[in-house]
Amino acid sequence: MPTILLTNKYSEKVLAVVRRELPEGFDFISLQNASKEELMQKVAEVDYFLASGRVSIDKEIIESATKLKMIQRTGVGTDTIDLKTLKEKNIPVYINSGINSTSVAEHTILLILSVLRRLTSVDTGVKAGKWGKNDVGITCHNLNGKTVGIIGIGNIGKTVVTMLRPFGVTIVYYDPFRLSEQEEKELNIQYSDFPELLTQVDILSLHCPLTPQTKGLMGISEIASMKQGAFIINTARGPLIDEIALLDALKSRHIKGAGLDVFSQEPIHPNNPLLNLENVILTPHTGGLTQETFSKMIRDAFENIRLFETGKFDLIENKKLK
Repeated sequence: MPTILLTNKYSEKVLAVVRRELPEGFDFISLQNASKEELMQKVAEVDYFLASGRVSIDKEIIESATKLKMIQRTGVGTDTIDLKTLKEKNIPVYINSGINSTSVAEHTILLILSVLRRLTSVDTGVKAGKWGKNDVGITCHNLNGKTVGIIGIGNIGKTVVTMLRPFGVTIVYYDPFRLSEQEEKELNIQYSDFPELLTQVDILSLHCPLTPQTKGLMGISEIASMKQGAFIINTARGPLIDEIALLDALKSRHIKGAGLDVFSQEPIHPNNPLLNLENVILTPHTGGLTQETFSKMIRDAFENIRLFETGKFDLIENKKLK
């Protein structure tokens, strides 16, 4: 019976959801600790990886997984997977493209509105008995009328654009692969090169993958080039932003606020100074996770593995990482 290994540690509550979706004819195991050491101990006995979490699937792991047939990502990011070694060994990787686009886009809108309206600090104040209606109100901002910059115009970026339309914003975007003139017209967005976009926007939202080219995309000079009082939202990958540069900009209020779902280290370190800032809203990389999305993500991932095991490769060819 083929065995699927989840390369992450989930609580029993979450594992119960996973096991409900497991197809017949498969064994399933997961990690007790999300570590390379435990992963190394288990890889030799498994046929499939259900790749989740931040434990790297590096060359050593892959070479130890002597029975490995295929890797299925729960999502789309592959920055923790050694794709070069997998290609050399002819082991394919499959992704769940677009499956959590709506969830991440909704979370992005949530963070934008929350930082503009200072939701968490205002909520804390009211619960502590502080009303201050006018004093609070004049420190908040409308979304209407703002210019929003989107970096990365894939499935998630396009969904964010669609959700932003009713708010009456101007949207500019940058992506190394520019959309057609027709697509730009349909989405009602304007293309800008990256440096110029940074100087234009009131709100910057990141939706690009983490690659060697995008790591540190928002560094000291990039953040400094943004408008005084702009906002930054990141629901993509933490290392896209130089956290020290962002921290300094938030402290000086050059960047007025940020909404972050991802971090350079996950889980976020308890001593990370971002935790002490009032003008930052932080969430634990949950943008793509809701009850509905998680169940479908696991169900579709298992279905891809089942189809692969039964040789129905043509039915999942569109899910294969090229």
